[in-house]
Amino acid sequence: MEPSPVRDRVPDPAATHFGESVFRSQVLLTGAVGFVICITVALSKRDLSDSPAFFIGITAILWVTIAAALVPWLRMAQQWQMVVPLLDIAALGMLRIAVPDSGFGILMIFPVIWLATSFGRWGAVSGAGLGSAMLVTQTVLIETGRTSFARGTTSPIATTSLAVALTFVAGVLYTTSQRVSSQRVLLRRQTRMLEAALGRARTQELTLREALDAVEFAVINLDPDGRTLTANRATHALLFELGLPVTTTWDRFPLYRSDKVTPVPPAEFPHVRLLAGEAVGSTTYWIGHRTGTRFAVDVSARLMHDHAGQVDRIVVVVRDVSAEVRAIADRDDLVTSMSHELRTPLSSMLGYVDLALETDLPQATRDMLQIALTNAERLNALVTDLLAARSTSPANAITLSPAPYDVSALVSESVDAIRPMSAERLISIHLDIDDGVEAEVDAFRLRQVVDNLLSNAIKYNRIGGRITISVAAVPGDDADGTVEIRVADTGRGMSLEEQKGLFERFYRAESVRGSTVHGTGLGLSISREIVVLHGGTIEVDSEPGRGTEVVVRVPRRSTSGAAASHAPPALAADSHHREA
Repeated sequence: MEPSPVRDRVPDPAATHFGESVFRSQVLLTGAVGFVICITVALSKRDLSDSPAFFIGITAILWVTIAAALVPWLRMAQQWQMVVPLLDIAALGMLRIAVPDSGFGILMIFPVIWLATSFGRWGAVSGAGLGSAMLVTQTVLIETGRTSFARGTTSPIATTSLAVALTFVAGVLYTTSQRVSSQRVLLRRQTRMLEAALGRARTQELTLREALDAVEFAVINLDPDGRTLTANRATHALLFELGLPVTTTWDRFPLYRSDKVTPVPPAEFPHVRLLAGEAVGSTTYWIGHRTGTRFAVDVSARLMHDHAGQVDRIVVVVRDVSAEVRAIADRDDLVTSMSHELRTPLSSMLGYVDLALETDLPQATRDMLQIALTNAERLNALVTDLLAARSTSPANAITLSPAPYDVSALVSESVDAIRPMSAERLISIHLDIDDGVEAEVDAFRLRQVVDNLLSNAIKYNRIGGRITISVAAVPGDDADGTVEIRVADTGRGMSLEEQKGLFERFYRAESVRGSTVHGTGLGLSISREIVVLHGGTIEVDSEPGRGTEVVVRVPRRSTSGAAASHAPPALAADSHHREA
């Protein structure tokens, strides 16, 4: 359905433009008519002073112009404004009747344009219809000679052509006006949509800014050239505590490496390395000059791309980790202090037990002292491992002394030693150990691994549970193959989330931290390091409620790098509770 031209245009400010400039438009038409009248009077050979049509036309033009100046058109309904161009057409028609060969007929185009563009369909129809009627009427009157005030001659062809031209102009202008009006409506809707989208974007920007200001870590937005675009409130607070202006740009931040002495050069700032194509993760720096306030901060950077895939900005996040760094340092200091404190009485115990064994004692007493000596030596080795776990110094690292050894006997001895502990919890132990499985291993270190696995299998098993232990020689690509040790329990098991920190030092899962099961969180970390130093692997298979199975595989022949002091990164298998 086509909208009503008057009703739909009233609210449109552009549609009332004609009503706001009626007088101006009328004056322009009157000026054009006056110019043509002057030329007609000056050049026409006819006497127009006694022409009623000429007089009526001029008078009508003048009165319409006066009405255009005096009538308050904007206070009237818009359809009343159609009277002005319609009277103009009638007046021009009368002038053309008086002087057919003049240009008054052509001037009808102007009021027709008014009507077609300002009043829609009814304006186009009425303008073209009235103009054509005036032209046809003039021709009929002149050709039939039924009027006394119409003079001269006119061609029916020219009149018809002019009427057709007026109709065509009115139709084209009406169609164009409707198209422009539709486009204007569409543009107005799009403008409202854009304004709404802009409002939502501003709201989201404000929300994001408030959220960034609420967090406790610094967030800095950089452009691709490294210039600071925005920074949140935490960034300003950080700069204030460092005694730096809040306008300090990111590339001017006083970053130092972990030694607290070496400044980070501009080319090694995280965002520069990221733009250079490096994979940059979270890095810990010290921030602040040596003579002022200093913090340990964790810095990470991320690239943000636009719709074309180009780098739009870099987001740098700076988080104060001073408390974490101090906690780690305090933990290491505590471990070192406790380890050294334990070594002194242990050394004394070992010395006195050795002296006691050199005396003449009953065999039963000697056997008991021998057991005490063995366990004291193992405790001393564990203290050494505790020191090695908190230090990266090669002097404190674990080393191996491989030699041929019966792994089957080693595992059996470990099982015999752990049986009293399993009996207390009514846990049965089932063995599937092949006889005579030998390998070149550090027997003391491998025994440490087996003891740890059995201890965990008992501590985290259910009362009345079961442990299955197997030892077998597994053929491999080489002639010797590997030794496989499996320890499976029927305990609580572990979820994938709980397994993530399995081989991390000092890791204890949330589910066992508050339990009665005690540990340091070092057992599996040290065990894995020992296994890897042997050139082997350690894997864990566990599910909640199903229990846990740990598989250790070591080469039967010692590898060339067995005595290395550092292990590679932790394996993917994880756990929540496996520890010494």
